[in-house]
Amino acid sequence: MPLTFNRLVRKDLRGALSHYDDAVCPHLARRFYDEFEELLAVIQSNPNRFHGVPGSAYRRANFPSFPYHLIFRETADGARVLVLRHHRRHPDYGLGRQ
Repeated sequence: MPLTFNRLVRKDLRGALSHYDDAVCPHLARRFYDEFEELLAVIQSNPNRFHGVPGSAYRRANFPSFPYHLIFRETADGARVLVLRHHRRHPDYGLGRQ
């Protein structure tokens, strides 16, 4: 099942990677990116595995080791990733994206 991305997901990812690379440790930036790719693979293979976001048609996929998650929605032929956000971001952040 193909994945598509809102164009701002790349910006979200760059911000998270920059935080871990600059402020914490370059090794953690690499681990974060690896988990990002693994999570995308799981979404692609089984999007129904993830719980829904209340009051919307979106689903939330949590990173296993980092306080981040992906918000996505299923499409007719796959899934569309809308936002990568930190758990402490406002719950509405990114939900207006298409």
